[in-house]
Amino acid sequence: MSIFSLPLDIPDIEIINVEHDQHQFIITVKSTLTQTQCRKCGKVMTKRHGEDKPIVLRHLPIFDQSVSLKIHPVRDQCVDCKNDPTTTQKRPWYSPRRPSTLAYEEYLLRPLINSPVTDMYHKERVGDETIEGIVDRHVDTQVNWDSFTRLECLGIDEMALKKGHQDFVVIVSAKVGEHLPILTVLKDRKKATVKAFLKSIPPALAATIESYCCDMYDGYINAAKEVFGHRVKIVIDRFHVAKHYRSGLDSLRKREMKRLK
Repeated sequence: MSIFSLPLDIPDIEIINVEHDQHQFIITVKSTLTQTQCRKCGKVMTKRHGEDKPIVLRHLPIFDQSVSLKIHPVRDQCVDCKNDPTTTQKRPWYSPRRPSTLAYEEYLLRPLINSPVTDMYHKERVGDETIEGIVDRHVDTQVNWDSFTRLECLGIDEMALKKGHQDFVVIVSAKVGEHLPILTVLKDRKKATVKAFLKSIPPALAATIESYCCDMYDGYINAAKEVFGHRVKIVIDRFHVAKHYRSGLDSLRKREMKRLK
């Protein structure tokens, strides 16, 4: 059996054990941090006071199999506060009240651009409420434009919250070099809503937009034309282009099959 290693890319942890069955990997890890900040006085504590109950967190899949990280959060004790209170270590890569790591939550956001929320259950076995909670936590209704120096390409695409219903929100993303940040989620796909967002982009950043990618919905296209004029190239995403040219070919095939019979 050939074996190779993959980095977890999580700081300050050590892998203790790896279990695997037919469906998932369970990786037991422990913290290598030797100090914690007291939740009351704010001082640094180095006196270890045991561990909390283990937490199991869904993490990024490997080879199309699910991965869970199991960790016992450690507690440190403050000798400077009255009654020597304890504080559980807080780590930036997960929250104790959520079932997944931060990396896995960000991983789930990407396929949502082209899939309804309900599809994610079949793909990742994650429920609607969990997905909607992740969207609420990770995608702000207000964009922090100060975090961008250029935008290059904007992407506009709707997401159905529930399959079979006309309940859409619009995902606005950007392509900046090799990065694909999600900028915001718009409440609906109306032209006025999209146009208002495009006009809200600061002029210095708007000047860096070179292309605008969307489907063939007139509301998206006309909103961009009215805001950017002819300066920004409008690109129809390849999925919709392929769908339309295949539709014509399929119609021809059906006519010919009927004629030949």
